[in-house]
Amino acid sequence: MAKISILTPCFNHEKYVSYFLQSVLEQSFSDFELIIVDDCSSDNSIKEIQKFQDPRIKLIKHEFNKGINATLNTAFENSNGEYIVFCASDDILEKNALEIIYKTFKDNDIIAVYPNLICIDENNEILGNLYPLKQRNKVELLYYLFMRYNCLTSVGLSLKRDVFEKLYPLPNSMCNYQDMKMHIDILNIGEIKILETQLIRYRRTRDKTNISAHNSITTTRENLETEMLLDTYLKFDNIFLLEQIFHKEVNKTNIKPYQETLPFFLGIMALESDNIYKKYWGYHKIMEFYKNDANAKILYEK
Repeated sequence: MAKISILTPCFNHEKYVSYFLQSVLEQSFSDFELIIVDDCSSDNSIKEIQKFQDPRIKLIKHEFNKGINATLNTAFENSNGEYIVFCASDDILEKNALEIIYKTFKDNDIIAVYPNLICIDENNEILGNLYPLKQRNKVELLYYLFMRYNCLTSVGLSLKRDVFEKLYPLPNSMCNYQDMKMHIDILNIGEIKILETQLIRYRRTRDKTNISAHNSITTTRENLETEMLLDTYLKFDNIFLLEQIFHKEVNKTNIKPYQETLPFFLGIMALESDNIYKKYWGYHKIMEFYKNDANAKILYEK
């Protein structure tokens, strides 16, 4: 059993996958396995991967394209590591990345580690840290993820195995917000550690072909996935945590969270957002809850 399992989706990365594999094999921490799943690439990605003969590398091929979450599910099913690290096949690990991640878990009572990133282009030229992770606590993070935007990154995200088992299988119904949903679920389970150290070189191509690149297609996907994303908060059962997350809105609206009225409460909170798609979700949750006479009575009594 390896200490760390690196779960890596690969799709048409023939130009970059060798850089990634070399960076993995040059790690200062050697007790790892790499599960790389090719999601039916149409280029020579598989041939490039097969050039690297190391017993710690396990290559799995999908017969047809299934998407990122399905690829990560496949990788997890074929892994056995104590800790799980997510990294795409076009990224590059700093030589001490795994060592620092492993030590961070051992030194802290946490369930997940989020490293900072260095952004690179298609020529491996450094663009800088375009997505700096700020030191925020759980309450602040969950507020931002609900009210504003994705304030965390999934590149290099590392989890305890038993935590990922609670998230598995990752849903195939989300394309752009799948990582944001995972962040919310992780924060609902336990504490995390954000590292100031930049451990991963995250590739952003200038033609904006990354699935997370900002363009009209990804913006449309995100808008359409907003309702599924916010539904994640309906699973929260820690009312005190919800009061902390939305304390400003609770004071403003005088609407408090109760387990019995959670959809109504979150709907009201969503109406306080500046995002019109979140407002749509909030309005729908409020009206769906209120149309039931029993629910209307509960609201009256509260």
